[in-house]
Amino acid sequence: MLLISLYSLLSFNTIELNIENRHQSNYNSNLFHLLAQKDNISQIYSLDQSLKLINDIESSSVKVMLLNDLALSYAKLGDIDKAKEILEQSLLIVSTFEEIELQVREMTNIASHYQQLGQNAKAFEILENTNTLVNSIDPKLLQGQLLLHLSFKYEELGEIEQSQNLLTQSKNLIAKASQPQANFPFQETPSQFRLGFTGNVKSFRDTTGFFGTNIDYSKQWSEEDIFVEGQVSFSFDSSRTVNNYRPQSFLVAVYRNHFNADWNFFITFFNSINENRFSSRNDDEDLTIITGFWLGPALNLWQEGSNEKFLDLQIGIGPRYEYDYIDFETRKNEVNPTLGVILVGRGFSLEKIRMDQEFALVPALDDFDEYVITSNSKISFTLSERWSFVNRLFLRYRNQKILEENPNLNFFFSTGLEYQF
Repeated sequence: MLLISLYSLLSFNTIELNIENRHQSNYNSNLFHLLAQKDNISQIYSLDQSLKLINDIESSSVKVMLLNDLALSYAKLGDIDKAKEILEQSLLIVSTFEEIELQVREMTNIASHYQQLGQNAKAFEILENTNTLVNSIDPKLLQGQLLLHLSFKYEELGEIEQSQNLLTQSKNLIAKASQPQANFPFQETPSQFRLGFTGNVKSFRDTTGFFGTNIDYSKQWSEEDIFVEGQVSFSFDSSRTVNNYRPQSFLVAVYRNHFNADWNFFITFFNSINENRFSSRNDDEDLTIITGFWLGPALNLWQEGSNEKFLDLQIGIGPRYEYDYIDFETRKNEVNPTLGVILVGRGFSLEKIRMDQEFALVPALDDFDEYVITSNSKISFTLSERWSFVNRLFLRYRNQKILEENPNLNFFFSTGLEYQF
C-alpha cells in the first residue's frame, strides 16, 4: 500500500514537472516569435525610409542600382510583392534612358533580379524585350557587342540554347562589321524620316495665325540614293480682303546614281508656291510659283559612311519656270533654260551639332544678266535620340527684280523642333 502511494506521488510530480516544462517551452517559443516579428517590422520600416530617400534621387543608373538592391532586401524579409513593385519602378526609369548601351545593361540586370525572386517568366520577358531593342540598333558592331552581353545573361538564367543562338549571331555581326568597308558600292542604309512642326496665333484687332510642317527624308541603296526636304504651311489673317487663308509650299528632291565613289549623275527638282523665301510679294491676292529641274554630272568632294554625310558639287542644266501674279496683274510667266551650279552638303557634325548646307548659282542660259544666288543653312542641336532643336537661315540674291521696291537681297530665319522617326 505504501509502495502504491509512493508510485502515485512520483507519477503526479512527473506529470506536474512535464506540464511546467511544456509551459516554459511554449513561452520561450512565443517570446522568440514576438521578438523576431518586432525585428522584422523594424527592418521593413527602415527599408521604407530608404525607399523614400531613393525616390528623391533624380532618375539615373545609380538610382536604378539602389532600387534593385532594395527590392532584394524586401524579398529577404518575405515581402515579394513590394520587391516586384520596386523592380517595375526600376524598369520604368530605364525605359527613359537615351543611351542604348546603358538601357540594355540595366534591363538585363533587372531581369537577373527577377530571377533571384523566382520570377523566371518575368525575367525572360525582359530579356526578350531587350533582344528586340538590340536588334534595332545601328551600327552593327555595337549590336553584335550587346548581343554578346545578352547571350551571357541567358546563360546565367539557364537558357543555354538561346544563349548559343545569340552568341553565333553576335560573332557574325562583329566579324562583318570589323571588315574594312569598300568605298563603293555603298552600304545600304535604312530610310531616315524627320518631321517638324511650327505654329503661332495672335489676336488683337485682327487675328493672324501660321501653321506649318516640314519633312526631311533620305534613303541610300548600294549605287543610288535620294533625299527630300519639304515644307507645307498655311497662314491666316482676318484683315485680308481677298483670301483670309494663304497656302505655302516648298520642295527640294535630289536623286543620285553613282558611277563610283567620286562621280554620280544627279537629278534635282525644286518647287516653291507662295513661299516667303522666294515670293516677290506675299499679300493675300499675290501668287508666286517657281519650279526648276536640273540634271547633270556631280563630283563628290567628301562623304562619310552613308548619304547622311556628304558634300557634292553639281553642275547641270534644265528649265526654270517662274510665275508672278501681283496686284491682280501677271508680272511674269515664262520658262528659261538655266545652268545650275549647286553645292549640296549634308551631315557636317560636331558632337551634338549637325549642319546641312545648300548653295546654288542659277543663271539663265539665254541671258546671263539674269541670275539668282541662294544659300540655305540648317543647324540642328540634338536634344535626345529623337528630338532636335533646328535653326534655318536662308539668303537669296537676284539681280533682276519683279518689283522695283524689292531689295536684291532678302533673308529668312526660322527655328523650331524636329522629331526623327
